[in-house]
Amino acid sequence: MAFRWPAKYEWDEASDWVELLRFGFTRYLPVETVDDIPQPYKGTVVFEAVFDGSSHRIAIGYSDYLAIDEDCADSCDLYFKMQFDKRGYGRSNVIPGGYVPDGKRLYFYLKRLRKLKDKRDYRYDVNARFSLNYAPEIRRKAIDLLSGQERFGFEGGLKTLPYIDFLKEAARSKICVDLPGLGPLCFRLMNYLAIGTFVIAYPHKSVLHVPLKDREHIVYCKEDFSDLVDLCEYYLDHNDERERIASNARTFFDLNLHKDNLVRYYLSAILKNVGSS
Repeated sequence: MAFRWPAKYEWDEASDWVELLRFGFTRYLPVETVDDIPQPYKGTVVFEAVFDGSSHRIAIGYSDYLAIDEDCADSCDLYFKMQFDKRGYGRSNVIPGGYVPDGKRLYFYLKRLRKLKDKRDYRYDVNARFSLNYAPEIRRKAIDLLSGQERFGFEGGLKTLPYIDFLKEAARSKICVDLPGLGPLCFRLMNYLAIGTFVIAYPHKSVLHVPLKDREHIVYCKEDFSDLVDLCEYYLDHNDERERIASNARTFFDLNLHKDNLVRYYLSAILKNVGSS
């Protein structure tokens, strides 16, 4: 098997994310960069897998929207969708694509961040820091609830930090809150899971290729946030439960979302769904 990979993406910034996959593929098989694979679909990379001289079109949909491109799904043998709608799509060739962090830079810092987290020298009880560029109503409501209570310490708000400062702040927080961005899943969640922080999240409408389990890898609050403050207080008072779930979150990342294992998932899915056809 070999891959033929496009020299240019439909959206240039996609290289920040899909290059993690492309580079990972090169460790296992030949990957040729070519100019003759059109990229007509928004939020999607199309490449070719070659088996015994026969080419198969593969798509990776990295768009934040739940919808797939139906024309793309019609024209491709396999379609990985990163924001995979938990209701499904009724197409056997559309499968969950997992998710990636916001570029390779996370891996430069990850070892140090994990050491910082493992000290458990927490400076903050609950951390939630967001801009209002995406999902502003949801984000503002959560921030208002957290900043307006007096039952525990809150760090964050609507002012963002430089990337490494944000990651260090998360590693020093007992609880991190995950809210939607443009889509249900966001890079922030990948950062939290990678570090091994304890996460309380707004319910996700999309699923990973291996689902996150409530109270095992993550804790989901209600969509109206009626239990958000209570959940924060409960897990601040129950250290063992909180640290167990945080440890499970890191293990989940390593097994399923770390770039090396995510690449293996893609290769396995391609061999299973296309290579035997």
